[in-house]
Amino acid sequence: MKSLVSSLFLVSALIGFAQPKNKYWIQLADKSNTPFHISNPEEFLSKKAVDRRVNQLIPVDFKDLPIDPAYVEQIASFSSVTIRRTSKWLNSVSVEISDSKVLDSIIGLPFVYNIDRVRTMAIDPRIELPLKSTGHTNYHDEHYGMAFRQIEMHSGHLLHNLGFTGAGITIAVLDAGFDKANEIDVFDAMREEDRLLGTRDFVDGDNYVYHSSQHGTAVLSCMGAKLPGKMVGTAPDASYILIRTEDVSSESLVEEDNWVAGAEYADSMGADILNTSLGYTQFDDSTTDHTYADMDGNTTRISIAADIAASKGILVVTSAGNMGSQPWHYISAPADADSSLAVAAVDSFLIRAPFSSYGPSSDGDLKPNVAAMGYKAACTFPSGEVGQANGTSFSSPILAGMAACLWQSLRGNTNIELKELIERNGHQYSNPDFSLGYGVPNFYTAYLEGNLFSLSTSDEIISVFPTHFNDKLTVHFHSQESGNWKLNVLNSLGQILYQKELHVATGEYVQTVFTDELLRLNMGTYLIQFFKDDVKIAVKKIFKIKS
Repeated sequence: MKSLVSSLFLVSALIGFAQPKNKYWIQLADKSNTPFHISNPEEFLSKKAVDRRVNQLIPVDFKDLPIDPAYVEQIASFSSVTIRRTSKWLNSVSVEISDSKVLDSIIGLPFVYNIDRVRTMAIDPRIELPLKSTGHTNYHDEHYGMAFRQIEMHSGHLLHNLGFTGAGITIAVLDAGFDKANEIDVFDAMREEDRLLGTRDFVDGDNYVYHSSQHGTAVLSCMGAKLPGKMVGTAPDASYILIRTEDVSSESLVEEDNWVAGAEYADSMGADILNTSLGYTQFDDSTTDHTYADMDGNTTRISIAADIAASKGILVVTSAGNMGSQPWHYISAPADADSSLAVAAVDSFLIRAPFSSYGPSSDGDLKPNVAAMGYKAACTFPSGEVGQANGTSFSSPILAGMAACLWQSLRGNTNIELKELIERNGHQYSNPDFSLGYGVPNFYTAYLEGNLFSLSTSDEIISVFPTHFNDKLTVHFHSQESGNWKLNVLNSLGQILYQKELHVATGEYVQTVFTDELLRLNMGTYLIQFFKDDVKIAVKKIFKIKS
């Protein structure tokens, strides 16, 4: 049944502030006449977005189809209506309406299912989003600068030393603005190496995002900074998409609409990871506030969209929230989304930051999922200065960047497999709680776990480490029966490049290492074959990551 939200529409009584157009969310009934078809995804998705689905065995489905443009045209035909956003995932249109009388006509359209009020009052513009510089630390690493500890606590520097710095991974950053990010030096490498793949402003409706807030700039630096000696982030070689969805002059449901549009844009651009250091609970118009009961992962539009993004193969990383010491001390949306990786904040000693929000979700799911440094976290400000800031706004990107490095080493893994691997390597995985979830993940042990290949039968156990190698490849195996073993390393054409033969006695544990031979290999994909007494036992794909 169609319904129209019936509430008293408030207007501002503040002198000097103009009444804006009222904003509404129009839910459509179907996509019956859309000219697009799931058999031709290249018409509405980038190749990278399609490849992500193919690689994770995710079919293109109804949610991927753009909404029917004819429906949008009919809604836009009313003179008082301005189309703001469309959402293919939620099959909806976000609009501004200057004359509320037109609502009756819109709800009467046969393809309109429902209309919700989004924001109907003018407000006094706000100051900057919470972001507190707490001064410099005495510790300064020659490479990472002030950011070393927030990487070291995850053993992230060990991944970097192996060459996993996020290269080839695309991170979409949904935030409030990226003031001066196009100018400051810690992002020079990103721009010069063409790793800034796109920008989009869903607040102002254009592509310029380098204004309005220092928040996104600081968040981005936690991942993407790359200026050795000054600051290096957790994913200094990843690619980035910068998306502005938050309007710092207000707090309203329309920002969730912007976020949904931003997440869909990130998906269509082929993002692998989505970081959002934003969260929503209460608004300027208190009649639109969320309740704790809404924090069930299935109620708010933003959380529903976060789960849809995850269903498309994106790893969704979210801030848990900064309300831990406030009357509302729970997580915020979209941290409650079932498939999101919600990140709490700790200090340099792995102690929970006082402001970090608590779980669980209202339906009892473990939230937050994990934790990272969010108390006195190093970040770069629009001035170019490196300082410290407090908030789960910074623990989230620190974690997202480390996830990019791990995924670079495990490109065969799905986003859900990666999420679970990160959780399993949290420092309190065996005893999780609603404060830090599974705790602070160790990404080096996650790498070891993820790259360990084992074949176990009644007779043999074979392990290969690491599957993504540089100059050393180690093979362990143990046999219950004596035999003659042969190990072949082949290129992608099936040509044998190297071969080792050895005899293994019953019950003997053997380790063999390829070293000098591997140095001469080019970067790429190879195979390692195992034969026992001329019978093929196993084949494993391995990857040379550096020449």
